[in-house]
Amino acid sequence: MAMLTSLRRLASSSRGLRQARPLCSGITYGASDADVDALIEESLDKTAQRKREDESPFRLLTTRREALALYREIWRISALFDWPDEKGRLWRDVLRESARQEFEAARCEVDPEIVNRLLVVGRDAMHQVAERFLAKRRKMLEDQDAAWRAAGQPPAFPPSGSFDR
Repeated sequence: MAMLTSLRRLASSSRGLRQARPLCSGITYGASDADVDALIEESLDKTAQRKREDESPFRLLTTRREALALYREIWRISALFDWPDEKGRLWRDVLRESARQEFEAARCEVDPEIVNRLLVVGRDAMHQVAERFLAKRRKMLEDQDAAWRAAGQPPAFPPSGSFDR
């Protein structure tokens, strides 16, 4: 019974529910119409919400991690291109320099949609290059095998089925 009277006293006091009291989330009880309108506008403001999302440190770490993983994968795939171009430079070096320039150009990009699009397109292009390279290499080895067999000599490498993963 004493608890009920103390709750009634609290409700009727000036510190009670008649005065606007903020909760931990910033919403207040007994707020005026202007406060409610401001809260609704803040909730509906998509640019403020997007700005809060963009500043998330975990999101930045994720895109940086993905970009670094893509750059490392490009570096590994480019090691397969060990023949010179028409200027005498190794294709490996040309591809690595081109990748570096692309990453440096995209370094200052702040829009997360564009950054994600660049990462997806870059990864897709890298996978296409790797697949084309492996298909061409497999075809060259099969042609070489056919030439060896036509000459009556055994192939210098295992059958092409053993190259597949």
